Amino acid sequence: MGVRSILFETLEHAGEPGVAEPGHFRDLNLDQIVRAATEAAGAEAVAPYFRRPLRDPGLVAFRQHIFRDLEDPAVRRVAERFTASVARTRTRLEALARRKHPPQAHRWFLEIVLDYTAAVSGLAEGLDTSAATSPGLRALRDDVAEHVRAAPFGALREGARRLRDRLGEVRYDILLRGDQAGVAPHDEDGRFDYTERVLATFERFRQEPPPEEHEDTAPALGLDVVEAGILDLVAELFPALFGDLAAFHGAHRDFVSAEIVRADRELRFYLGYLAFLAPVREAGMPTCYPAVSATGGELLARDVYDLALAAKLAADGGRAVTNDLRLDGAERVLVVSGPNQGGKTTLARAFGQLHHLAALGCPVPGQEVRIFLPDRVFTHFERRETFGGLASKLEEELLRMRTILEHATPRSVIVLNEILSSTTPDDARLLSEALLASIVRLDAPCLWVSFVDELSLMSPTAVSMVGTVAGDSTTRTYKVVRRPADGRAHALAIAERHGLTHAQIIGRVRR
Repeated sequence: MGVRSILFETLEHAGEPGVAEPGHFRDLNLDQIVRAATEAAGAEAVAPYFRRPLRDPGLVAFRQHIFRDLEDPAVRRVAERFTASVARTRTRLEALARRKHPPQAHRWFLEIVLDYTAAVSGLAEGLDTSAATSPGLRALRDDVAEHVRAAPFGALREGARRLRDRLGEVRYDILLRGDQAGVAPHDEDGRFDYTERVLATFERFRQEPPPEEHEDTAPALGLDVVEAGILDLVAELFPALFGDLAAFHGAHRDFVSAEIVRADRELRFYLGYLAFLAPVREAGMPTCYPAVSATGGELLARDVYDLALAAKLAADGGRAVTNDLRLDGAERVLVVSGPNQGGKTTLARAFGQLHHLAALGCPVPGQEVRIFLPDRVFTHFERRETFGGLASKLEEELLRMRTILEHATPRSVIVLNEILSSTTPDDARLLSEALLASIVRLDAPCLWVSFVDELSLMSPTAVSMVGTVAGDSTTRTYKVVRRPADGRAHALAIAERHGLTHAQIIGRVRR
């Protein structure tokens, strides 16, 4: 049967995760989240898994259950020990490939095999005795246990153990004459063994050594010229044993199972994301496992935030501001307006991040989230005009919007951020009204950050959200609330652009 996938439940969709980064990653800062989680996972091969959102609520729940299991420190330690051992195996095999001294390489190959087989067996045993209850980890336990019981694995492990035991029985004497060293069969009579006499002489000076700190690290590979020469002489004394050691190395060069490598990579997906999330949680930011559905555009999200921003703030001892999002019944479009630098774009990123991360089965940034699984996430964020381009900024924006509308479905999610700002207010209003009508006909959930305040009044499916300011009317609170637009957002933006806000004027007068 093989080792089933703990990301895709069966082997059918596991495969190699060769997926390019989606276009919306950069707009939503998902590229930053994935990069940080991948670094925490310690494996670049994990990154493509974050680019494959799911469409099946059952499979999302399958992953969520595994995440919950791995939040238990005891279960997580089992997984971390295994992934650390597989990483150590990989590192040691790479180092071994650079060894040019055959007897040394054969000996260390044996140690690598023993460490690897212990790690694989330890994963099955550790999961068996842990409190893991998810179907995914229980299936992994059963499949790895079956893998360990299979004949090829058993032959590999037992063959390595027998060779280790035979090597442990090897006895020889090193003979030193001036600057010359030689090797001879061990003197059973002990005529040249001065060990007991030396120990007896220095017994009164002996002290108990401090307790050893055992580090789970690989022994250093490499012998100096003298050590390598002595090992060659020992190999000549025991040709049968070292011949068997060389034969074992030759027969099992590809001993690492591709299924075990995949299991390691998939576990790292979970462990890396949880490790990335840890500092954010320690900073007091809420996370939750969202309730997901395959249909409908309704949304409930309490205390949500931009996860990439929260991670940066947590590193500096800060916390992100949270907001609530809601789409009820026939509501489909959240129109967000308000002053510049007031948290609108951050909220747009949080909206998009929620949909993508929920579709990965990951814990999401928020206190409580109910959300549907989109078929795709489309984003259109304002970009600087490219000098020398054949199209104007407005034309480029409209072409991008046409592409989105041509490919989006009612199950897609659309995030628009401050588009059409390069044209006049009147033209922006007319174009926005036409685009809104197309999105409404599509019936796709959308969050639209816009200076066109009246956009929320152009359709009964649109809802207004406004960025708030403190009592001085200039200090941003970064709170965005559901309420009718007050019509001042565009005017304030223009005033700021020309240095004509109350604070800017007072500042110049005081100078």
